Amino acid sequence: MTRMVRDFEALSRRRFDLVVVGGGITGACLAWDASLRGLRVALVDKADFAGATTSASSKLIHGGLRYLKNGEVGLVRESLRERRILQTISPHSVRPIPFMIPTYRRGNLYWMIKGGMLAYDLLSFDRNRLEDPDQRIPGHRMLSVDEVLAEEPGVSRDGLTGGAIYYDCQCDPERHCLEFVLGAASLGAAAVNYARVVGLQVHRGRVERVELEDLVGGGRCEVETRMVANVAGPWADAIDHLVGAGEEVVLRRSKGIHLVTRPIARKHAVVLRTKAGRHFFIIPWRDHSLIGTTDTEYRGPIEGLEVTDGDVEGFIEEINEAYPSAALTPGDVQYRFAGVRPLVEQDTQVYTASRRYEIIDYHRRGLEGFVSAVGGKYTTSRNLARKLCDRIQIRLDRPVSACLTERRLLPGAVRGRFQSWLESSVAASEGLLPTDVLRYLYWTYGARASRVLDRVRADESLAERLVEGRPETRAEAKMVIEDEMAQTLCDVMFRRTGLGTLGHPGDEAVEQVCEMLSTQHGWDAERKEREKRRFASKIAGRREDVD
Repeated sequence: MTRMVRDFEALSRRRFDLVVVGGGITGACLAWDASLRGLRVALVDKADFAGATTSASSKLIHGGLRYLKNGEVGLVRESLRERRILQTISPHSVRPIPFMIPTYRRGNLYWMIKGGMLAYDLLSFDRNRLEDPDQRIPGHRMLSVDEVLAEEPGVSRDGLTGGAIYYDCQCDPERHCLEFVLGAASLGAAAVNYARVVGLQVHRGRVERVELEDLVGGGRCEVETRMVANVAGPWADAIDHLVGAGEEVVLRRSKGIHLVTRPIARKHAVVLRTKAGRHFFIIPWRDHSLIGTTDTEYRGPIEGLEVTDGDVEGFIEEINEAYPSAALTPGDVQYRFAGVRPLVEQDTQVYTASRRYEIIDYHRRGLEGFVSAVGGKYTTSRNLARKLCDRIQIRLDRPVSACLTERRLLPGAVRGRFQSWLESSVAASEGLLPTDVLRYLYWTYGARASRVLDRVRADESLAERLVEGRPETRAEAKMVIEDEMAQTLCDVMFRRTGLGTLGHPGDEAVEQVCEMLSTQHGWDAERKEREKRRFASKIAGRREDVD
């Protein structure tokens, strides 16, 4: 099964072993892991799956080279191991891309970067233990000044001493996260988005029920469970406080913004350093550049997070200082987005704060049936979920069974050489859709691309592109609405497809998708207009839930 249907009311008709609160990457990984181990699982989120911090990342699966400078060798090693695992279980979603670090007389010193590269290669000693040779990652290569400029002519020449090329991986985090949710659902997990936790009922020192509010259809329900796992990211402390817990854990929050612009770098993700010593990336993304991220302390309400014009102007100034050939202006920004990272470290600046995670087992504090996880980074979420699942089985008085997520393929994945499979699949589907659309579908959905193609076979009108020159079709939009629990216009435009992530796709595309959603969910004219306002707000970097 790789189709999800939202059924809020059904949550109250089942008794679960585990309710996972938070549908970001950690919650999705935990739901998948626990389902594979035979637990009866419910996964709930007060918004959409991958709708918050997960979707606001730099879209990288990486070891975290800069953490070596902080001495976090264990975190880097864990991340590099997880990078390989994610390549193995989702080769259509996670693939290598080259990075370049220019070195200068001041900042990014050549000898320092060379040492970091040697350590990075050493810590990723098992990086090529992969079935697919196309996924294998070469070691680093140091460059002279002339070689740097030949590879990336736009790099600043002022004080340039050389550089390095190394490899990490890239993914579409929203779709990658959703595949874990789809995998859990295929094993019987109940996954429901737009289900807000409003209460946790404790009886005789044990959490026994979760009270939920349906933010789509209205109403409430109580869900009976033996365990609750709180993986709500930047909202984790608020969930803890619902049961009078959480005083021991004080989260800090870091605001990070990203900009999508015209293409700047030629073929590498370029790693640059601001005058203040903070690093950021210029990353190739869908024939554009994705630039990020900033790192500033955030103390406001998370629901009020926005990317202001001041944020954009300040970041552009830093980008142009580090990479003058970009010559960016605010008019070059086609899309802007922000996220909040939860941090557990209290004593440093947010940029230098560790991305480690922490598991809080409240059983040791006298509250049974409740565990929380805070902090962490996207790349290590599968391993965090593994540790959480081990702990949960212990608290359920079950033997700790083997974790299967290290080898079990995600729903769209295929074994063997993915590029060869893609080419043969495109050839077999020739004539059904244009070649660029077919290649996009197989890269994006892997084996699940068949669900889009089946709709085209049934109705040729669905082959129509939603935006001229773009690969997204009406068939793709129809599939994600019918099969992937998309409830809102923003779900489709930003998290199921990339239609909204390169700037406004045009009123006609918005109207077509809105009509499909209206047909599926029975929206009236007022609801359709509200959805369009919310989309316009998000595309401008403001709140998605504005009315």
